[in-house]
Amino acid sequence: MLGKKILVVDDDPNVGLLVSAVLKKYNYSVSTLYDGSEVLDFLRNNKPDMILLDLRMPGIDGYSLCKRIRETPDTRDIPIVILSGVAEIDAKVDTIELGADDFITKPFDVRELRARVNRILKRKSADTALNPLTRLPGSPAIEEDVSRRLADDESFAFCYIDADNFKAYNDVYGYAKGDEVIKRIARLLAETAKALAGENYFLGHVGGDDFVLITPQEASEPVARAVTEEFDRLIPSFYSEADRGRGYITTMDRKNKTRDFPIMSLTVAIVAPRTQKHYAKIVENAAELKHYAKELPSRRGSIFVKDRRI
Repeated sequence: MLGKKILVVDDDPNVGLLVSAVLKKYNYSVSTLYDGSEVLDFLRNNKPDMILLDLRMPGIDGYSLCKRIRETPDTRDIPIVILSGVAEIDAKVDTIELGADDFITKPFDVRELRARVNRILKRKSADTALNPLTRLPGSPAIEEDVSRRLADDESFAFCYIDADNFKAYNDVYGYAKGDEVIKRIARLLAETAKALAGENYFLGHVGGDDFVLITPQEASEPVARAVTEEFDRLIPSFYSEADRGRGYITTMDRKNKTRDFPIMSLTVAIVAPRTQKHYAKIVENAAELKHYAKELPSRRGSIFVKDRRI
């Protein structure tokens, strides 16, 4: 667990000092905050690997913090362990329901604390629900998020994002460079959604060069426009100067015929369901719309299209 970052949030300085002393011996990096109101500001610019959280604190209490951390896309996957002197079963049940991963009652044995921290971080590292390259949730989590919004009768847009000519790029430049592109797309989607859709978005990685972004309906087109424009601006830097100058690369297609492939672009298919209550139908419509957009003869560079029919 070398280099893992732990955030300790407790209004008792002695707890922070004790936890810090114990975990630093095992090569953890520990930050300590003493007021709940400082946590959300801290998390805007930092993403620890785990949060150890007291319940009763000045500012925002541990219950509210746990809920806010789980509701925020940037932080929802951070493991949370409650460290609290509140021993009542209701407190344990409430925090687990709010999304905490574990509950340790004070006073605690430092060996038990270290063992639980190690176990949770190892489990997170091995979590097969997250894409190993981007660490974004995969298809099951995407379906779960859409199903929840449908059940709540929430207005939302389902955006399917696909990179055009990615396989050709992989063939010419290699998988390591291809992985860099995929990670850059993931970062671009997250940064743009955060800036234009607030906290009510969900970003998932289906696999390969396919992503799904779920936003409020009114934010979908501004997000798609910003993503496609920025991608077209940055993607040439992933090509050699000669290939940038030509505007294409040459390699074999899927039928083993030599072809010229243009510089990569993005296709974004937006489905804004109005009455549809079936996840599979939404995905089917997005796939059809994506195919339509990819085949448009007049398109140049990245594109987004929106379907409001369902």
